[in-house]
Amino acid sequence: MTKIQPVNLPNGIATNLLLKCLTLDMTAITAQFYYALVTDISHEYNNSSNTLLDGNLEMNETEFDQWGVDNNYCIEWAADKLGLTIIQ
Repeated sequence: MTKIQPVNLPNGIATNLLLKCLTLDMTAITAQFYYALVTDISHEYNNSSNTLLDGNLEMNETEFDQWGVDNNYCIEWAADKLGLTIIQ
């Protein structure tokens, strides 16, 4: 999980971003990700009571080509797509 600047949503305040890459094969030229904005990292990520907003994002070919070997690229990419600010 990645800590984000708190985001006010109708059902609570999200403080963390969970990002999972969905099916990705070795010939892929794009990628799909599941994201969840959650309230508390002390609970299991799949606990629906912590999930305030979730959905899927698709990385296009150009974005995928920039991925390289650092998975942090994906987290930063998703945060940018969702308008979130990552905090350390």
